[in-house]
Amino acid sequence: SIEVGLTPQLFEVGELMGERRSWNRLVKAEKAREDASEVRRAMNIYTTNLNFNPNKYVYSGSKEEKSKMIREDKLPSTTTVIRSDLDARDLYRNAVQTSLEDSCAEFVYLEKVGFVVDDDEGGGGSSVDDLVGLLRDARVAIDKWFSFIPEEDIRAALEVVRREQAS
Repeated sequence: SIEVGLTPQLFEVGELMGERRSWNRLVKAEKAREDASEVRRAMNIYTTNLNFNPNKYVYSGSKEEKSKMIREDKLPSTTTVIRSDLDARDLYRNAVQTSLEDSCAEFVYLEKVGFVVDDDEGGGGSSVDDLVGLLRDARVAIDKWFSFIPEEDIRAALEVVRREQAS
């Protein structure tokens, strides 16, 4: 027979094992998505290699907002800020990926039906305007993703590329 004191521990172990299996499924699915997209892989590599200071962050709101949050004990922890940053990067990465996939599908479709400049005729089909709109969506999302990268990191990366090209 199982002692009552062990039952909660067994459930906890079972729950942890289930979480581990779920995590492994997520990792496997993300690997498959990376294999299908160089853009996604590059964005993930960059994000994976970020180093955050777990003890501090820069608050970007106004002094008044910060003071109010401190008084109300609502200033977020560094863990919350880091998680939020990474989640935002993932959302923008996903938006880029979706826009690129939709753009490719639209392009393939337009190749088949012939490139229509304008579909205001009420035909309900796709047009080059639709493709341009999808590409603009991709650009907005990638610009937002890149906006997380500090300027000094961009300058350092460009310098590395220049040196490699000169060699």
